[in-house]
Amino acid sequence: MDTQQELQHLRQLLLNYEELATDQEDDPSYVARGNGFCDAKYSTDFIEGRIAQLRQQIAQLEQTLH
Repeated sequence: MDTQQELQHLRQLLLNYEELATDQEDDPSYVARGNGFCDAKYSTDFIEGRIAQLRQQIAQLEQTLH
């Protein structure tokens, strides 16, 4: 995969995570745990961390291309 393709891939991943974050705010999906409790399917901290990581990777690749 060349740099341009990797950049496109990361941008698509970022859009997916941003959409997931928006969906999480509107109507979070819950998963039942074995102890009778329910938790959000995706941790807000995980999603925000992944978005930040992807933005950093995109910025680095864009800097490399320019």
